[in-house]
Amino acid sequence: MSNPNSHEHEIEVSITCNLPTLRTMHDCVTKCYKTWAGGDPEEQLKLDEMRRGLYVILMDALLDNDLV
Repeated sequence: MSNPNSHEHEIEVSITCNLPTLRTMHDCVTKCYKTWAGGDPEEQLKLDEMRRGLYVILMDALLDNDLV
């Protein structure tokens, strides 16, 4: 029997939200990254990857809508 989570990293998902929600998501991930309690270093790397990715998405949305 194969592990049902073994291909989880290959599944892509899309999320639709407004700018205030995107800002909140970025703020939450940034806070988690900055206050990371330790443990598995891979977790901190994932938080940083998410933080940077959300920032890029936020800046793209702001630029695309002439908000900066």
